Amino acid sequence: MKKKTVGFVIAILCYSAAIAGAFYFVGYQTASGRMKATALDAQTFYATISDIRGDTFTVTGMEVNDINFRGEFCFSIEKETKLLWRYTDISADDLEVGDHISITFTGGVLETYPGQLQHVTVIQLLDDEK
Repeated sequence: MKKKTVGFVIAILCYSAAIAGAFYFVGYQTASGRMKATALDAQTFYATISDIRGDTFTVTGMEVNDINFRGEFCFSIEKETKLLWRYTDISADDLEVGDHISITFTGGVLETYPGQLQHVTVIQLLDDEK
């Protein structure tokens, strides 16, 4: 009788450990997924265009930005990049050196000089007249 009781207790402990391990794994995967999504969230800052070479732009961040976005940055416009002025689509040809823009991007910033934005999603022209 004691052997059956000991076997039953061991079975319950193994079953409980398996359930605890499954919940730990599910929780870990959920938290890991949320951390990855947070790293890819879009960021926006304001800048002045300082150079245009084809589809590659160099900009200088404005003083109203966080200190991390006051330097110089470069990026390329891709097919997926939306270009807007007053919520109207524009083309890259409408942008000129000296224009004030807002830049929304995802991904990291390569720590080079100037910093390189990896995936620019939206560029909005801020000037009143075009």
